[in-house]
Amino acid sequence: MMKMQNLETVAQRRRRWARGAAASALVATLALSGCAGGTYGDGAAESGESAGEGGGAAATEAVDWDALIDIDGMDFEYSNRDKDASYDAAAATTITLAGAGATVVGDGAVADGSTVTISAAGTYVVSGELADGALVVNATDQDKVQVVLAGATIRNADGPALEVQQADKVFVTLADGTQNTLADGSAYALADGEDEPNAALFSKDDLTINGTGALTVEGNYRHGVNSKDDLVITGGAITVTAVEDGLRGKDCVKIADGSFAVTAGGDGVKSSNDEDPTRGFVSIDGGTFALDVQDDGVQAATYLRITGGEGAVRAADHALRSEVEAAMTGGDFTVEAGGKGMNPETRFTMDGGSLAVTGCDEGIEAEEVIINDGVLDIVASDDGINAAVAERSDETVDAAGDAAESGDATGDATAEGSSAVDPGASGSTDGSFGAPAGGQEGQRPQDGQGADGQAPEPPEGFDPQSGERPEMPEDFDPSQLPEGDVPAMPEGDRPELPEGMEEGQMPQRPDGEAGADGAMPQGGGGGMGVVGGPMGANASEDCLIQINGGTVTIQAGGDAVDSNGYVEVTGGTLLGASSGNGDSALDYEYGATVTGGTVLLAGSAGMAESFTEGTQPFALVMAQGSAGAKVTVTDAAGTSLVDYTAPVAFQCVVVSAPQLAEGDAGTVSVDGAATEFTASTTPTAGGMGGQRGGMRGDFSGGEQPQGDGGQGRDFGGRRGGQNAEGAQDSGAQGQGGNTAARSNATAGAPQGELVA
Repeated sequence: MMKMQNLETVAQRRRRWARGAAASALVATLALSGCAGGTYGDGAAESGESAGEGGGAAATEAVDWDALIDIDGMDFEYSNRDKDASYDAAAATTITLAGAGATVVGDGAVADGSTVTISAAGTYVVSGELADGALVVNATDQDKVQVVLAGATIRNADGPALEVQQADKVFVTLADGTQNTLADGSAYALADGEDEPNAALFSKDDLTINGTGALTVEGNYRHGVNSKDDLVITGGAITVTAVEDGLRGKDCVKIADGSFAVTAGGDGVKSSNDEDPTRGFVSIDGGTFALDVQDDGVQAATYLRITGGEGAVRAADHALRSEVEAAMTGGDFTVEAGGKGMNPETRFTMDGGSLAVTGCDEGIEAEEVIINDGVLDIVASDDGINAAVAERSDETVDAAGDAAESGDATGDATAEGSSAVDPGASGSTDGSFGAPAGGQEGQRPQDGQGADGQAPEPPEGFDPQSGERPEMPEDFDPSQLPEGDVPAMPEGDRPELPEGMEEGQMPQRPDGEAGADGAMPQGGGGGMGVVGGPMGANASEDCLIQINGGTVTIQAGGDAVDSNGYVEVTGGTLLGASSGNGDSALDYEYGATVTGGTVLLAGSAGMAESFTEGTQPFALVMAQGSAGAKVTVTDAAGTSLVDYTAPVAFQCVVVSAPQLAEGDAGTVSVDGAATEFTASTTPTAGGMGGQRGGMRGDFSGGEQPQGDGGQGRDFGGRRGGQNAEGAQDSGAQGQGGNTAARSNATAGAPQGELVA
């Protein structure tokens, strides 16, 4: 009961902050409408892409996400027969293929020219080669059929090599020590208005592949393996090449074991049923994977579940994708993507395993990212971890067309997102993913910078202290201004002005002298935030990045940790670096709290943010270094708290560690050059100009930043976040308190060394 009360208190606090922050943001926007380089103007321009990808709350229709997924109702189990590849060869019907025909010995199957049809339950052992024909299963919907491929090669120029037209369930067993091949042609002879069958191995009913033999599938028409019900794989060495998708199971794909080499023009592994909340999932519980695809590596319509397995995924779009939710509790995967490394819409929960995203646009993107355990390494050209508003994608909506079994091959490919794009289109001429053209991996070009990498100077005549703007040109024509009314202020209580500030007055620099080099204050977001509050059009209280345990290491060309809502660190180790001059290692819209764990985030000073509050002390320290520099944080006694080798150049670091107490002195050493700091649970005051408005903060103490900094403007920032008790109580549950329950249902970058 106490935990629920705390969570409700946190929620209420967030709502109050959001209402005040929204009003503050509008005030700040209007006040700075004539100022070049302001946060809102640049942010709006930069957020155009993310609005399309991550989604803006204002532009997103309400979606009942809970109605789309029922994890408790999903069947992740494997039947005994799924796992049992044994068979009685003496009692089985044998089918011997020979060129243009076949010989059948036993009951339940007949050969008619180059087509062999199985019509009854039983076990059928198939061997030999069929040059241009088909093996068809057309039994009753109560029959379970076992097809044993024991050195069989079937090719069909105008249809599936193996087609299940009707059965209760079909088991394709790969006999031990045998090599088998199923291949179709590039054009099918289909009835008018029909778009199925569409795979070299096609089944209208449940399909299981087991055994220890090898199977090569050539999907020259569209897909490699496609089941319109469940696709279950518990063994075998399977190689698939396909024009579109490699392995498809409409209702689900469950993989317990086996080895998989999939090369596809569409998705590697896919489940597409988005109409039943208990279906449309992909569950990877074991196996070894090598996926090289032109769309998504793995795509689930509802839920992506990884509890085991290992391997590599290379995808032109997203490596691991779910239209609703994803969870990882085990396994060891390395992925490379032109889009996101892991991209569920609503939530990604990591409770174990290892995920290395070695190249991508963004490492992890979901509305909620909850890390409870495991090892997560990310190298991204844009953001490392991004919490963005969930959106119902066009792919999900169009999947209904697949459910209705409508559309031709081209239309279906488009509707289901089979882009078949060239890997080089992701920004590299050498076919590599994740690095923009003309830049190094993990970096991206910066907008709004001069030749020296600095932000443009404000317009002549603009005084940030008084808010005075330049006079209008003599030839200025007011009729050139856009027509329309000024936007109305949001409803709710108007945020109070800072003490001593009058209406229309710009905030003043906090008390205290700047450092010798214009040292900058530390603290939370806001950029040129004037009054404070979230400035992003995509800000949402539902967005959350929560680190409760495990080890997270990030190298980002954009923001290392970027939430359109909140960031909460309660445990684990979070190490990261941002190389973007217009980005920061830590970025958020409402607030960032730290109540535990070890944190070292390095980035540029231009847009630096620190935590807004927490029960564990933290500091933003002006300490700079080049790529490859060794960064060591020590306490007053000289005891090392964390070591980190920075993969990119940086100008400041955010640090926090459990060994630090309120007011403790510490040192950040960069290749031996030491900068002292004082740790506190309260952010210090100020803000500075620079890229997109510069270092941001909401500071009340008037303290100057720690270490040597650059020049800065005196604009305040935004402040938010939950209280320490709420953060501590929420723990692994995440926002809404249901992450733990869902986790129970599921079952790189240079490393930093944590020193006890």
